[in-house]
Amino acid sequence: MNPAEQTTNMTRADFASYLRDHPTIFQQYPELLELVSLSDSRGTASLIERQISLLKERLKEQQSQQHQFIQVARENEQISDNFTHVICQMIGFTNLSEFATEFPNELRTKFEIDEVSFKTSQAASRRQSDSDSYEDAIRRLSNNRAVCDNRWPSNIMSLFFSKDINSAALVPMRTPDSKSPLAILALGSREPDRYTNDLGTAHLDRLGLMAGICFARLQPHGI
Repeated sequence: MNPAEQTTNMTRADFASYLRDHPTIFQQYPELLELVSLSDSRGTASLIERQISLLKERLKEQQSQQHQFIQVARENEQISDNFTHVICQMIGFTNLSEFATEFPNELRTKFEIDEVSFKTSQAASRRQSDSDSYEDAIRRLSNNRAVCDNRWPSNIMSLFFSKDINSAALVPMRTPDSKSPLAILALGSREPDRYTNDLGTAHLDRLGLMAGICFARLQPHGI
């Protein structure tokens, strides 16, 4: 069989196999690239044009991902800076009255939170309904971890908030040695998507620990 007949009898599978076995064929015959055309909904283009187009699309995707990474890094840096500021403020508190007033204000200002409050079991015990709601909240914080949700029961929402709050984070204020929270810090937002149950709570847990340590330090006789 002569070479012409071999070429004529070559199937598409044979041709594809040949290209896989000889990946440098277009380097040896670069002029062939201009003859290869691909068609789709955008029309027909040469292989080189299609490769350039694909490279541009990939570059755009990479630039978009890079922008997202940079944005997330900046947001995390801002959060870290805000936490540092709040912690420095807490270190300077000298009494519980100052803590009760300034700490929520700092959180509202630095993190643009619509409403911030905290309650102790003692404060909630003045009314039976409040005491029951507080115990309900404690049960939901059984792991001593912050919990975010936009579907809190109305009794818990009314215990901590007075405004129209659509999502909230409850944060146990604790010390490294405390088995149960010393108090519950509540962060409320009018935005239903701000505190959802899939939100990471590492920053909030850290805040609860620092707030709990400060709160315990300011107790008249310690806890």
